[in-house]
Amino acid sequence: MKKNIIGVLCYIMIGLCVNQVDGQKCLHDHDREQIKLQIEKNRAALIKSGKLPSARSALPPLFDWPMRQADGFDDPGYYVISNYVDHDTDTTTMDPFCGTRTYDGHRGTDVRIVPFRWNKMAADQVEIIAAADGIIILKRDGNQDQNCQWGLGTPWNAIFLEHADGTVTWYGHMKNGSLTQKDSGDVVVAGEFLGIVGSSGNSTGAHLHFEVYDSGGNLIDPFQGNCNSLNNDSWWNNQIPYFDSGINKLMTASQQWTSPACPQQSQTFEKTEFDRGDAITFSLHYRCDLNIDDTDVTAYEPDGDISTLLNLNYQRAGSFFSTNPFAFWSRTIPNDAEQGKWIFEAVYNTTTYGTLSYQKEFWVRQACVADRNFNGTHTIDRYYPTTNSITSSASVSNGTHIVYDPENYTVLYPGFIAVQGSKLEIKTAGCN
Repeated sequence: MKKNIIGVLCYIMIGLCVNQVDGQKCLHDHDREQIKLQIEKNRAALIKSGKLPSARSALPPLFDWPMRQADGFDDPGYYVISNYVDHDTDTTTMDPFCGTRTYDGHRGTDVRIVPFRWNKMAADQVEIIAAADGIIILKRDGNQDQNCQWGLGTPWNAIFLEHADGTVTWYGHMKNGSLTQKDSGDVVVAGEFLGIVGSSGNSTGAHLHFEVYDSGGNLIDPFQGNCNSLNNDSWWNNQIPYFDSGINKLMTASQQWTSPACPQQSQTFEKTEFDRGDAITFSLHYRCDLNIDDTDVTAYEPDGDISTLLNLNYQRAGSFFSTNPFAFWSRTIPNDAEQGKWIFEAVYNTTTYGTLSYQKEFWVRQACVADRNFNGTHTIDRYYPTTNSITSSASVSNGTHIVYDPENYTVLYPGFIAVQGSKLEIKTAGCN
């Protein structure tokens, strides 16, 4: 049964590269001109050494998305575009889509990491990659990468690539010491690792600043829109929609996360294993959420039945949120809850993409005991914690997921087998 939900908290973070009081920019004009002079100097040296062709192709590049999650991370999303290029020539602002998601004089695209940007930065979770084949013509590293205020006078860590037609792309605010080992004059291919997202230079949070100049040194906005005054066509292989609605993270936790002062990491309290009677918090972390979109949120028991624990339709009130709106619900695992693998599902009905479906697994564990010994066959998904040991000569049937979690040790005796299509996890947290 669908219910209305009240008391859902949403918030929007301030822009990353604009001080809303005095309008300071990601990169001061003086710094930008110094970079351009250094690029031209390096170009001349690279052409002379034969590392950079003097002849250029006629066609400009088409860009792939310049970021990705690192191996081992699988959130459904990780970013939001917080600022586009400003196309208004006076003190007001206008992005390429005739909106106001920019700030005065901004010359690039800012891609923010959300949610928990400082946690993701510390874990090297989001990588910056080459948007197209190119040659490194300038590289800057060794600078402070956790900046939270303006006017520090510190330069950013960045890489600058020249492409076959002479187009140059800028990748700024990288994490200190994370940049590729390649250097000026080295070739990179589209999708190749360049560095980790950071907050170096004039920045108040981890993000990528992506800036583009054509072969004549003219600023390019890679996004095609009705108010793009710089170029007519999109420079993306697949341009992301302006209202890029999606869910970046589904999370189960023991309580709501913290939001400490910049640049401290949040305590997320993220957790996927629970016992009967435990508190559990469900949360959704959106990007580009429209108030006309809605989400069906459901918890499924291990047998596939819909649980009364979480079964509702959520629609946020208020205006468009481009950065980090979220919704969360606090519940208690019932004392008679079915034990096994549960599913937290969000079916997001968006205006931009239609229906998007997301799922997150979590467990209601078996009761904690000191030791367990298994034989026979596991046929139902189960999570077994113990304070000491687990021994097993059982088999795990096709399609079954079993977790052994003793505090001290697991012994698999002859006769144990996990058949193709099954899954066995062994942990050592125990009943904690």
